[in-house]
Amino acid sequence: MTGDEWAGAVPAQPLLCLHTGEDPAHSFAGQVDALGAISFAVRAVPSTDAQSVEAWVDEVALAVTALGHDRVHLLATGASSFGALVLAGRCPALITSLVLGDPEIEPEIPGYAELLAHVAVPTLVVAAAPDAHTEFGHAQRIAGGIDNGLFVIIDGGKVPVHRECAASFNEWITAFTVIAEGLDAVASGR
Repeated sequence: MTGDEWAGAVPAQPLLCLHTGEDPAHSFAGQVDALGAISFAVRAVPSTDAQSVEAWVDEVALAVTALGHDRVHLLATGASSFGALVLAGRCPALITSLVLGDPEIEPEIPGYAELLAHVAVPTLVVAAAPDAHTEFGHAQRIAGGIDNGLFVIIDGGKVPVHRECAASFNEWITAFTVIAEGLDAVASGR
């Protein structure tokens, strides 16, 4: 790749970035500036409390519909990745594609494999690999557990990869979301 294969390619649907913590606009500045992404603050969702998970999914689904778009591409990083997986599995009509950056999810969660199996939207999992000794097997297993999952390593990238290697991360997102929209159009007969 020369770095400009996707120049001018713009997904038709918005990219919604979920951030657990203060100032999501700062956390996703590279995506907001380069891709016109929308940042959204979410609270951390305790994976072991089903009621909290449901409330979180309802809150984010409401935010998606409040944007005025039928569907979005969803980007979640770190701790917000678990909730994003649940949302994608339960509300696939709202999500065209899911992108997880450096996901922090405990694989010991009851029903974890089933959760991954319920995610039907194309999913890109991106992990930073600052050096040759970096362990990224868990992120790779997330992508492997999703039927339409794809795993990408950004060599030399530091966590959080969406900020530390924003240009490369954004190229992957752009290519992936444009392809996901094409797959969605074919599947729906548009």
